[in-house]
Amino acid sequence: MKPEECMKIDEIQHHNYIAFGAVSFLMLCLCILGGFFGDIGKPILTISLNILRLEKIEVFGGLFIILYSVTWCVSIALFMLFPRRVLTGRGVVLIFFLALIFRIALIPHTPSDDINRYLWEGRMINEGVNPYLFSPDSDGVAEYANDDPFHEKINHPNVPAAYPPFILLLFSMSNKISYSSLMIKAVIILFDVGTIWFLIQLLIYFKMNIRWVVLYAFNPLILYGFAGHGHIDAIQVFFLTGSLFFYYKRLWGIMFLFAGLAVQSKYIAVVTIPFLINRDNIKYLWVAAAAVIVPYVPLVYFEWSNPFYGIIEFGSKFAFNGSIHGILRAGFGGIKTATTICSALLAFSLIFGLIFFHPELSRKYDKNPVTGMFFSIGAVIVFMPTVHFWYVSWVIPFLVLRPSISWLLLTLTISGYFTANGIAYHTGRWVIPLYIQIIEWLPFYVFFASDIYRFYKRVKMYVYDNPPESISVVIPTKNESENITECINNILTDRSVIEIIVVDSGSQDLTTSLAEEAGAMVVNHNVSPENGGGRGGQIYAGISAARGDVVVIVHADAKITSPDFENVIHVLAKNPDIIGGAIGGIFNDYRKKFRILEFLNDFKTAFMGLSFGDQVQFFRRKPIVEKKQFPDVPLMEDVEFSLRLNKLGRQVYLFGNVLLSARRWNAKGFIHSLTVIKLVATYMIQRIFFKPDTLAMYRKYYK
Repeated sequence: MKPEECMKIDEIQHHNYIAFGAVSFLMLCLCILGGFFGDIGKPILTISLNILRLEKIEVFGGLFIILYSVTWCVSIALFMLFPRRVLTGRGVVLIFFLALIFRIALIPHTPSDDINRYLWEGRMINEGVNPYLFSPDSDGVAEYANDDPFHEKINHPNVPAAYPPFILLLFSMSNKISYSSLMIKAVIILFDVGTIWFLIQLLIYFKMNIRWVVLYAFNPLILYGFAGHGHIDAIQVFFLTGSLFFYYKRLWGIMFLFAGLAVQSKYIAVVTIPFLINRDNIKYLWVAAAAVIVPYVPLVYFEWSNPFYGIIEFGSKFAFNGSIHGILRAGFGGIKTATTICSALLAFSLIFGLIFFHPELSRKYDKNPVTGMFFSIGAVIVFMPTVHFWYVSWVIPFLVLRPSISWLLLTLTISGYFTANGIAYHTGRWVIPLYIQIIEWLPFYVFFASDIYRFYKRVKMYVYDNPPESISVVIPTKNESENITECINNILTDRSVIEIIVVDSGSQDLTTSLAEEAGAMVVNHNVSPENGGGRGGQIYAGISAARGDVVVIVHADAKITSPDFENVIHVLAKNPDIIGGAIGGIFNDYRKKFRILEFLNDFKTAFMGLSFGDQVQFFRRKPIVEKKQFPDVPLMEDVEFSLRLNKLGRQVYLFGNVLLSARRWNAKGFIHSLTVIKLVATYMIQRIFFKPDTLAMYRKYYK
């Protein structure tokens, strides 16, 4: 890449830094506003309608829902605007700095009433009282309750401790430092920040862009759930993420210690442990068992009680905001039947997950427990009787490593939960209106259904390929003499590339001779669109001639250099379930419209797996060739291929630094942009009902 082009990239990125800084400041302002919001249930959002005799509608907690939703949108903007060319070390510092100041800004936020129970039960341990035996309203602890500043606000005071003993011991220690909600929040934030560190290390291991950690670090569900409300789920999430980190470090003893402590933080983590077990580490399983059992030992010094009574009481007699459970409860008219059915469905789902996702049982997930752990935790949330908004935090670390639009969207729509805070504040009742629950869960299940469909297709069209070592680059050309030599020379700087195949469709200039001089193999494919020509036909011919383990499709006017190709090899080698994806880049034009275009391209590719050809698509060659999955159509081959890849495996977007040419967009102007959008939309709609007429689209596009 020429020095002036590098300078152009740096200047464009300078503008992006400014945008990222501005949005970061906006995020901080929103967090400060959230920190001093007061009781989130107090303000009522009033919406004027004057429709169907409805003059207005009042949404309890609505103002906070708006604040939360705007914060969510800004967090996604920060993810998309995260600097591309920042060095990993500086990027890590930037993420930690912002994560800390956002959390500090939210510390004044009114904590959850669960904190009162954390403090009380920690105090009972220090007083030598068994909190599993004596509930907060028990006469046996009345002498401590009279002067306790937190006792009066404990929820469900008739139920004894439900948290595992490790949590109680932890808070008994924190109480010795300071008996305050601020101390609890400090402990929670410490574990929360530790999770960010583990996630960054995992992203580095998987050779993925560290910006993905933003989905956790800046997510308002995490910010409000942990720094704002102070929920202990941050501790479970920390130990679960840590167990994954040590899994890949092959430090089996520490891994099982963390897994056991995850269970001792919240019992629900037990469903993830089977996915961590393999032939190499099963002899260390006793460490997890010890980590689960040992915290119960101090209880022998107390009067005996059942430490599981509280959790059983909550699980069997309470139900709130569960999705599937709520439908069954409405249908059968009671909690017990709904809980029984959901328990059976959950058991079936967990067995199913073990069969399909366990690393020892599936080559696609070989040495990779992330998908199985994600599935098991997700199944628990789907079938639980009670789903408080912060429960969704359990899956967010896995969302960083396995992006899912359905679960990401749930972190937004679950904000409907806050209507319960509003109703409770004004009426004393803890309920969520039915229409709010529909808004919460329906969007999730719409996209989740798509996830299930993709999984079905991937099982049906199962592919497996060995870890790749080499790359074939396919360059479709026509009259590219001005660009082809530099393009090839840039590509050859990467040692992963074993061949460059230029597929020419009848150039009238020196494209083919220059390509051969630069070291590329030239394939002539001067065929009409009606007979297998067009861009899709060209690329298909190139793939057929390729020998590399991976094929990367590069446009002749793109400037791509090392180590972009090497990164592709590393990502595919570390992730057997990834079939392909796109590298991505920035346009060589300073104007804002191209930054918007980059933003939209990045979003659809990162979250929808839908990439365009100029984003530098790549894929494992063998399964694509064997199953004849590349479409040799004259137009929309990139869109169609992305959709087919989604059915074969997971895709990844690398947020690369390819310098993309804006010449076609500039040559045809704004009307061209509208034409592209219209053609893509038409293609997607037609594809649902019948085979799209790509030839007609080709003629319209090139007329």
